[in-house]
Amino acid sequence: MTPIDRLLLEAIPVRPEPAPGSPRPTEVHSLWTPDEQDQHWADLADALGIPSQPRPAHPEPGQAAA
Repeated sequence: MTPIDRLLLEAIPVRPEPAPGSPRPTEVHSLWTPDEQDQHWADLADALGIPSQPRPAHPEPGQAAA
């Protein structure tokens, strides 16, 4: 058996289940609201020293970022 064969047979680690009795998240927040995006950009721009720079627009779906 080659080293690559042994590597491919290894189990892929996954996040373990939470311990019994621990609270489980009821909802995963994956998308930011426009207000959250604006606040994040304002904080980031301020940290970078460009506080008056407008937040970049998102590309249209299917379009590559410029």
